[in-house]
Order: sequence, then C-alpha cells, then structure tokens
Amino acid sequence: MRRDVRLQIITETIEGLIPGSIPAFLSVKVTEAFPLDTRPRENSWNGTVAVLAERIFTALYGRPRYTPEVSPLAQAEDAKRARDLVGEVGILLSAGAELESAPWYPVRPGDLVHVHYEAAGEMAAFGETYIVGPEDGGLMGMQLLAHTLPAATDGIEGMAGCFAVDAADDPLFELWFEAGPHRLTIVRDGQVVHDGGRRGQGQAAARVLFETERHAATMRDVQRYLERGEPELALARLQSSQPLPPCGAPGVTPEQPDCPRPRGHRPPCSDSADYVSPPHECPALPEQLYAVLSVGPKRTTISFEGLYAHRDAALDIASGWDQRAEAERRGGRGVPDYVFVDLPAPGGPSLAVVAPMPVMPDPRAEEAWAAEGMATALGPDDYADDYRDVDE
Repeated sequence: MRRDVRLQIITETIEGLIPGSIPAFLSVKVTEAFPLDTRPRENSWNGTVAVLAERIFTALYGRPRYTPEVSPLAQAEDAKRARDLVGEVGILLSAGAELESAPWYPVRPGDLVHVHYEAAGEMAAFGETYIVGPEDGGLMGMQLLAHTLPAATDGIEGMAGCFAVDAADDPLFELWFEAGPHRLTIVRDGQVVHDGGRRGQGQAAARVLFETERHAATMRDVQRYLERGEPELALARLQSSQPLPPCGAPGVTPEQPDCPRPRGHRPPCSDSADYVSPPHECPALPEQLYAVLSVGPKRTTISFEGLYAHRDAALDIASGWDQRAEAERRGGRGVPDYVFVDLPAPGGPSLAVVAPMPVMPDPRAEEAWAAEGMATALGPDDYADDYRDVDE
C-alpha cells in the first residue's frame, strides 16, 4: 500500500529539518514554556515524524487514503483524469526528487537493475534484470541481461527488454517512472542499494553507508590535493558533493586536447591531468639595500633619492644628476662602505651619498615567534620520569 504523495512530501519535509538525519531515529517535541514571572511550568507534546505529518495532512486535506502502490506515471495519469493538475505535477516532481536524492544515485557502470512485474490477467508474474553499461561520452546504456517471461508469452508487445537503453544521461529514468521504484531492486558491487519491495526498511542504513563512502571519497581527494600543494582545489572539493569536473579550457592548438585538470586550478592550463602549478612564492627582500641621499650645495638640505638592490645601480643614480661634468667618487673616513660622490653645481658643489643598509628582521615578528615557542615549550611536568629522583 502507498501513502498519498502529499503526505510523503510533508513527512520528508519534517525529516529534512535535520540534514542527513536518519528518519528511524527522529522524534518531534513541541514545547510551550511560560515566563518565570507568571506560571513557571512547561507543557510539551512528543511524537514521531509520521504522527505529526499525518496530523498536518488531516488538517489540510482530511484523513489520508492509502492506495495500492503504483508507479509515479500511473499516479500522475490518475491525477490527470481527475483534472488535478497540481497533484499531477506534484507526483512527478516528487518521484524525480526521490530518485535524485537517493544515496546511490546516479547509477554506475556495472550496476544490476532488477524489475518485478506482478501477475496481470493471463500473464504470470515475471522479472527482468538489466545491467548498466560503460560510460561513453558522458552517456550510459542499460541492456537486458536476463528475464523470466514464460516462453509462451515471450515477446508479446515487446515486453521483455522494453526498458533497454542504448545511450542516455540517466538510463534508469524511464524505468523508475513507468515501472515504479517499488518494483526495482538495484545491486552495486554485490550489495543491494535499493530494495523496492522493502521501501522504508533498511533505507536508513543504506543512506548512512553511502554517506560514509561519499565522505571518505571526499577526504581522499582533499588529502591528495593538499599533498600536491593545491589548497584551492581541496577547498573546492570540500564544498562540492561530487568530484571536481575537468577544467575544459580549449587547448592552445587544435591538436591539443581540452584541459583535463580539475576546475578551479591555478594557471596555467595543461594537456595533462596530473600537472601541478608551481607554488606561489612571495618576493623576498635582499639581505642588503643601498640608499642614495643628496646633500645640497649649502649642506643645509638632505634628500632621500631611493633604495636600490644593487650597488652599481645606486652609484649610477648618485653620479648622474649633473651630466655636464664628471662626478668624483671617494670613500669616507671611518665609513669605508660608504661612497661619496662630489657633483659640481653652479651654486657650489653638491654631494651624493651611497650608504649600504642591511635589511633587519621585524622585531615584532621575532617576539611573536618567541611567544609561540614559549607557549609550546615542554616543562618539567612533561618529563616527570626524567625529573623524578631515581632513589624514589
């Protein structure tokens, strides 16, 4: 027997209040708490999700009617005959959402899909088993593997193998809607992942199993990206419920394939999926810089002209202010590393100084590093056995 699809939607909505929850473990508690300054007491109601959903449904539509379980397409046709357009659309959307939210969805190559048909008229009950074929260009097929249709009725109206698919985005789609999920049994890697005959029984355990496998696959991808030095891909994988698709950027030449690296990678694109972008390196300051200063003719003004990484560049700048005369360079008494450049000028000779300036570490960074070391340093309590008197 099948519940009204509207009741099922209400039930699933309540269950979805806790994402990833196990429906069998859910309960509902409604509490009425009075302020302490009036009546310091509390009223509450406790019940299951099913009971609450049924009470909501009864208030909206009357008591739910349970009908024999039929396929989504048959339900939609019943609603169409009743001219219930909203019900028809709701049934189809609900069936599609149920398929796409299943923990095993989408089907994979190698999956076995068995469909059971009840006896109808003179036709005995029988079953068919399909196998999902390998992916080709993003499409998969589903071929008939075996069936139990009696020989006397074999091929009537093309019944056997009528849901075989050569290439489709989702080869299970038509079978899910026309035969119905209650008639399907799906086996993956020797394990039943969908048991239509026992819908609602054991589904929570299957969901937990698939969520665990999905989480493990995500963590494997994240670890691989981090080990390769691609934290941006690790973050993108954590935010995605599926493996990262390929970048797909077209190659530089027509012969070069589209970029197969994961989408969101750092430049450049490559024709190899295993290529790793070089890690980003911040430019480092040189150990020593050279400052150029100029002193005016009256020795009353000093100007800072710039810092240079190379000594020769600093000397060129210091000597090039007056292009009409040769500059005279000399060392300084007591400061042998300094270079003084005398420049003739109309108002009197001017002076330029090239001074080496070693780049010193940031004292605040050293203090932070020392504080971090002190916070993580081990003390006597961490070496109790070493500090304990050996005579004790």
